[in-house]
Amino acid sequence: MLSFASNSNEQYMKIRSLVFQPILLLCAFMIAFPASANDSTAVLGAGGLEITTSDDIVMEEEKLFLSPEEIRVRYVFRNDTDKDVTTRVAFPLPIVSFGPADNFELPDSQDENFVGFTVTVDGQRLAPALEQRAVLDNGTDVTAAVRAIGLPLNAYLPSWEEKIKAVPREALRRLVEQGVLEQLSDTVETADDVSPSWNLHATFHWEQTFPAQKAVVVEHQYQPVVGSSFFVGDDGELDRLSEEYGTSYCLDDTTKAGVRRLLQSAAKANSNGDYKSYVFAYEVSYILKTGANWKGPIGHFELTIDKIRPDAILSLCIDGVRKTGTTTFKVERDNFTPTRDIGFVVFDQRELVE
Repeated sequence: MLSFASNSNEQYMKIRSLVFQPILLLCAFMIAFPASANDSTAVLGAGGLEITTSDDIVMEEEKLFLSPEEIRVRYVFRNDTDKDVTTRVAFPLPIVSFGPADNFELPDSQDENFVGFTVTVDGQRLAPALEQRAVLDNGTDVTAAVRAIGLPLNAYLPSWEEKIKAVPREALRRLVEQGVLEQLSDTVETADDVSPSWNLHATFHWEQTFPAQKAVVVEHQYQPVVGSSFFVGDDGELDRLSEEYGTSYCLDDTTKAGVRRLLQSAAKANSNGDYKSYVFAYEVSYILKTGANWKGPIGHFELTIDKIRPDAILSLCIDGVRKTGTTTFKVERDNFTPTRDIGFVVFDQRELVE
């Protein structure tokens, strides 16, 4: 059991600082609860570009860089015909839920572009359009209902609290009846009694012309929505950790031995009961298999993963991984057709500095 005394809020802020400052990650730690994999934030997967018309567009190359801090992708597309092709290119952001049970944070929750997405085409920066929709779990689009009442579709924006408080009580109740809002209390009297029921589907998109028989280089980058959990080296944590991450990220004996060393080091540092050493598990997900709408396989695919710190432990379910630096690993494929998405976990011990 991990618990703190009267200075728990100060300890909480220091733990958050421990995560944010070195690698700009996202945490929402419930400090008064047990330090287990349940004290975690969720990982949200995003991916690459989607092309709506693709019979004529070949992807000659994709270079993908993944880390808990940043995702960068460089594509080389080629129009394989003798005519220019203009099509819509889209980048779907991670789907975001707003319910009381949803436990994650966004890289920049106060911005519509909450992952800091940027894109260039042949070196020129673009300003893509942003489409947003509010969609219930059953697929019902409630965008019009949300906008009609004057609420932002992104409930994490700074304007949300002020605007939801301005909605009349009867309107709140009507939205609850429609399933747009979730009722949190026995009765709906104020904005504190409700929570958004929808998921935010947001997509950046633009029209792109691919000249005949010419290559077009598209590059984009953004911050991932990283899932995170923390451990302090208590008995049984390796078993819980293995159960939580073992199947999804193919934790083998070597990886477990490395994580065990991190947990033992944290336990030793925390032996006096003053919890200042933590083993964090950072999950990163990249949606690779969807959006493969171009013609044929990817000519050359190159994946680089950076675990950020040399002593961190990386685990993932991909064959042919080779180490290329103190923190980097690479996978290469030719004539590659993605059949699964990419996910990995990084285990890293960090000390809380006074």
